[in-house]
Amino acid sequence: MQRAFVETIVLGLACGPLGVWILLLRRSYAAESLSHAMLPGLVIAALAGLPLIFGAAAGVLVAAILIAAVRGDVGVAVVVSGLFGLGGILALSPETPPRLGELLFGDLLGVTTGDLLVAVALTVGVLVALALAYRSLAVAGFEQRGGRADLALLAILGVTTVAAVQGLGNLLLVALILAPAAAALNLAQRLPSILTLAAVLAVVSGVAGLVISYQLELAAGASIALCATALSGVALLKPKLATP
Repeated sequence: MQRAFVETIVLGLACGPLGVWILLLRRSYAAESLSHAMLPGLVIAALAGLPLIFGAAAGVLVAAILIAAVRGDVGVAVVVSGLFGLGGILALSPETPPRLGELLFGDLLGVTTGDLLVAVALTVGVLVALALAYRSLAVAGFEQRGGRADLALLAILGVTTVAAVQGLGNLLLVALILAPAAAALNLAQRLPSILTLAAVLAVVSGVAGLVISYQLELAAGASIALCATALSGVALLKPKLATP
């Protein structure tokens, strides 16, 4: 349980600020696409008895290459649907991978020390990358132009997806990226405040969801996703915080 709490806090610190940039650059569909399109890699890794992080990395890489090769939302939708369908065929084949539910919905309570160390390392890398890219991302976000900043953001998103999939699953991890960020954008005005608030809300959502799942014996990933969504919904009812 202690490892699950640490993993949740670590992932929240990375997912919250990243989600702000995803929304500012209007790449929320890319976030959803990458998380779903890596299912074949996860299933193949599970069937081969390999660590899921290898399958997640391979799946994200293939998905990113294919998504970059097509243009427009229609092309991305076709690629993602095809990869997700392939993952479904592999998952429901006669040799169904063990713990299929964990691939889809995560297993925070089953996180090992090794998984936690990998998540911490990837999260530190994500936060460092976001700090280094702050200026270029801010310009791209407010001027609504992509370029190198857009590519950098997609790369950071891929690393975050790999870090979070073990605990949250490929279907639910996007909720912890986008929902707290949406709430922070509605509550605060200045960019540093938005980024900080998004991280705090992501951590709160994760911890609250984990506690609820433990007390009510519910799936941890689903509980966290619902808590993050609920916080985002409540934030829509609140006026923006005053700018100091």
